[in-house]
Amino acid sequence: MSLTSSPWLSILLPVYKVEAFLEDCAKSILSQADAGVELIFVDDASPDGSAGILADLQASHQAQVQVIRHERNQGLSAARNTALAAARGDYLWFVDSDDLLEPGALASLKAVIEADTPDLILCDFRAFDDEANPDCSSQPRYAHIPTFKGLSRSLSRDRSALIAGLFEAGQLHSWSKIVKRLAWPEGLLFPVGRTFEDLAVSPGLALHAQSFVHMPEVWLAYRQRAGSILAQLSAVKIEDWMLAMVGFGQQLNAAQLPAPEEAVFQVAHFNARTFIRACKRFVKLGGQATDSQTLARFARHWQASSPLNAQALSRAYLKRGLWLRAMQLHYWVWRAGR
Repeated sequence: MSLTSSPWLSILLPVYKVEAFLEDCAKSILSQADAGVELIFVDDASPDGSAGILADLQASHQAQVQVIRHERNQGLSAARNTALAAARGDYLWFVDSDDLLEPGALASLKAVIEADTPDLILCDFRAFDDEANPDCSSQPRYAHIPTFKGLSRSLSRDRSALIAGLFEAGQLHSWSKIVKRLAWPEGLLFPVGRTFEDLAVSPGLALHAQSFVHMPEVWLAYRQRAGSILAQLSAVKIEDWMLAMVGFGQQLNAAQLPAPEEAVFQVAHFNARTFIRACKRFVKLGGQATDSQTLARFARHWQASSPLNAQALSRAYLKRGLWLRAMQLHYWVWRAGR
């Protein structure tokens, strides 16, 4: 890298089996990146032609593109951690190397940073089908998916509102969050060897952010491909799903945020939905032979993730008139405890 001063932005891109999409992703970034943007690609021992594409990108953009290669495949979390350790930018943006930045995204981001220097910036995204894959041809397209419920376009220091709005929207992907490097919590890494890694990281980022801005603009295009984690859940992946937020409920309660009621409810509600969905998926996998001990373990993981226990959340549901939610929660807690 020939940059002598710190970039204002590091875009961090893990690479694995994305030969068909990598050039388009890089072009969507480089076509709008100024000299203060660095791109760090981590080739996680990809077995396709991605290495050659990366070599060409590095040769033609020596001042901005850095390529790091893992000698063996270590998974998405390890690739992101490697990129994080190498980043020099004032802000960090994880982008998946099969997705696209929308035109004007970097200019809009830079304007927000120059105006407010927030710890955390949330952007919206769109989803598009991978038309090269016939398995995705019937999937719907979404032109604008919001990632936050609440005040937009203004700097806020209301951490309770940030947690509540983030969890109500339910979009905890890393690639819709841009984080000030100095605000990244010490020791926070993506969990190596596990899926649902974003669920393990995004809540911690939000909890520690002292200021944030939500921009209700589509800055990223998410490519829908066959074989997503949710489409092909195994028992191991469901376990990862339930483990992803273990401990966060306790951290939220310990943070003693001002007026935390809505934030606590939204986090508890998010975790309860995850618990119910995970149980349903596991039962579907196992049919009548479902292991009751596994459901009981899911219940323990859920309770270790939620800031409210089952009784308190049920009362909150009933207070809000969410009778069906309360009944669903009661049923799965009962079934897990049989």
